[in-house]
Amino acid sequence: MPREIREIKALIFDMDGVIVDSEPLHLLAYQELFHGYDISYNEEENREFLGRKDIEMAGVLIDRYTLAYTPAELVNAKEQVLARLLTEKGVARPGLYGILEAARSCGLLMAVASSATLPTIELVMDTLKIRDYFHNLSSGDEVPRGKPAPDVFLLAAERLGVHPSNCLVIEDTLNGLRAALAGGMYCIAIPCDATRHQDHSQADLRLASLEEVDLGPMLSATAASLPS
Repeated sequence: MPREIREIKALIFDMDGVIVDSEPLHLLAYQELFHGYDISYNEEENREFLGRKDIEMAGVLIDRYTLAYTPAELVNAKEQVLARLLTEKGVARPGLYGILEAARSCGLLMAVASSATLPTIELVMDTLKIRDYFHNLSSGDEVPRGKPAPDVFLLAAERLGVHPSNCLVIEDTLNGLRAALAGGMYCIAIPCDATRHQDHSQADLRLASLEEVDLGPMLSATAASLPS
């Protein structure tokens, strides 16, 4: 059964796979970086890290492949490759501009809460020309624990000045979904190609794209139920 929802006052977006079609670019960035080390890094291996902070991922990869990097150095090297790829190939997910305009017209506060580094978040905002829609940008690097812990979502809500129970999160990963629910927020799951294999059954609503999001039923001051 769908949960009863309170009035939604803020919309919090994950970034990779929700705002920008970037999950393939993260994979490609690591593949380019590891090519010189004769390391075959594939999509299946990358799946275990979806939704997690790069600094956490870096520690695992360094141990796995005995790389001569510190975690911070590996993240920095990967970010340099990723920045080029995002600039060259980064495109908005279908329906992004429509929901941003709809949320703005409804008076919703908006934030980004992503496991990505802040420079990468800012690069995406500027590449897609959407920075002005958001009241704050929160990075997983700013909090002690990455997703599936709720820390980055709670930080975004705190910066917006909105109680978590009045926040609606849009996520594509299982880790992100768990983080939103752990923070006491509502969550719409919109998987991308890289996360369709994951279990999104705990989401309040699962949709195929941002184009399907209807904010109307969620904005009433009277408790309502998300559609099934």
